[in-house]
Amino acid sequence: MTTNRRFGRRTLARGGLALAGLLAAPTLLRAQDFPNKTVRVVVPYPAGGGTDLVARLIVPKLAERWKQSVVIDNKGGASGILGSEIVAKSPPDGYTLLVMTSAHVINPFTTKVLPYNTEKDFTPITPLVLGGITLVGSPKRGMDSMDKFMKEAKANPGKIQWGSTENTTRLTGELFRVKSGLQIENVQYKGAGPMMQELIGGHIPAGMTSPLTAMANHRSGLLRMLAVTTEKRLAVIPDVPTMAELGIPDMVRPAWFSLFGPGGMAPALVGKIHADCAAVLAEPEMKAKIADLASEPGGEPPDVFAARVMAELKVWGDVAKLAGIQPE
Repeated sequence: MTTNRRFGRRTLARGGLALAGLLAAPTLLRAQDFPNKTVRVVVPYPAGGGTDLVARLIVPKLAERWKQSVVIDNKGGASGILGSEIVAKSPPDGYTLLVMTSAHVINPFTTKVLPYNTEKDFTPITPLVLGGITLVGSPKRGMDSMDKFMKEAKANPGKIQWGSTENTTRLTGELFRVKSGLQIENVQYKGAGPMMQELIGGHIPAGMTSPLTAMANHRSGLLRMLAVTTEKRLAVIPDVPTMAELGIPDMVRPAWFSLFGPGGMAPALVGKIHADCAAVLAEPEMKAKIADLASEPGGEPPDVFAARVMAELKVWGDVAKLAGIQPE
């Protein structure tokens, strides 16, 4: 009798495993087969900014690996929220993806009502590019060094403006305002491209953006990077000091451009997309291009990146409180 019971249990257990395997098989097959049609990558900012640049650097390489069309869809507005909403409400099949900035973990503290749940409605896949934030000056306004910017701001309290785009640059700038003690006024733009044009034209004296976005104009002399929020000076711009070197405390602030999918994506599918992104980012030519943009390639595993997202939600929540930012 005992033998029969054990036999029955073993039979049921094996049957359960077999059933689980059959249920999992379609997911595994879908992951291995991905993609078999066009993939849409939403960039939630206008063309010409850092997020768009990252997407246009990496997406063609993914298209080569996947042997499928991968289209970039710029959907700017509301610090990336409008484009992010599109992805949050898409099927979790991998055919609609999002390239998003660190504003993803900041928007919950600047926007009163989001059309999605930041923690539940997205699947973190991997960071694509890692870097920091830079304060950029307009030579047309005489802002070609940090010393000149600080002197001008102190001499004209409340009259010097600085631009920001998405909420990573906004909150970094607000933290800089608090930590430096300067009375400077923020002007928000819908994207880095429009802000760059305003800076080049001298319509605003300074702005916060990513080094990656500012690099070309810095090299041409149209703009000048004044300081960076990275821990150390960047190798490709060694003459640009860090905020810490300038005596501004608590201004080591990382930033990233990362890949997300809709919430609920199958782990096998997430693993497939991550592996392909990591392979692209590990290519020597790609690493050199990213380094030349004063940044580092990402590629960390989805679980590590998901933990980073959760940790940074807390960090930026604390920064928003310190800077006196109220959700609007």
